[in-house]
Amino acid sequence: MPINLSNPNQRTPCVLVLDASGSMQTPTASGRSRIEELNLGIIALRDAIRADDAAYSRVSLAIVMVGGPRSKAELLMDWTDAEDFEPFELSADGGTPLGEAMIMALKLAEDAKRDLRAAGISYTRPWIIAITDGEPTDQNTVWIRAIEECQAAERGRKIELFVIGVQGADLKRLSLLSNRPALSLEGMRFKELFVWLSDSLSAASRSRPGDNLELPPSDPWRHVGI
Repeated sequence: MPINLSNPNQRTPCVLVLDASGSMQTPTASGRSRIEELNLGIIALRDAIRADDAAYSRVSLAIVMVGGPRSKAELLMDWTDAEDFEPFELSADGGTPLGEAMIMALKLAEDAKRDLRAAGISYTRPWIIAITDGEPTDQNTVWIRAIEECQAAERGRKIELFVIGVQGADLKRLSLLSNRPALSLEGMRFKELFVWLSDSLSAASRSRPGDNLELPPSDPWRHVGI
């Protein structure tokens, strides 16, 4: 399903790349598993976006699942305006085909821009948010291609990419995807992360294409282009 073109508002597209591999079943200090915490975080994102008028009408979301029961990268949710977004529960299983998922996310971002441009709807630079706890299990050629394409998209100012490693993830390897260093999600603070994401998307949605934007504090991600 292409991005909603009946909504004439300027749009901020955001692809969530979410790890649902088997290792996300690992328990956290809360007594819940990583995947349970992630599911609660997605609900927090929905609630925070609904409480913000600008984000509610201007943010569009898509979700790519990494792993899961079929152990592959899957488009779990095609482009959906924030006002129509309803969370659904992720189940953890399988490997971590992160490279494949990132390539898919890049294509989704380009598709959204193409459709919005054709419809004469303005947009800010698409965001890709990747959250993972594991090592990529793609073939090396796929992982290298993902690194090259993500870095090229950032250099070309085509996307804003944020990579978050759940506690214990190989941040050095994850940082290969982006010009920004991957950040560690200490203490499995998924809810706080998604509230930060909602606040940041709201700020982006209020900006004009080409503006520079200061995000809510989360160094070193505070200064991004739009």
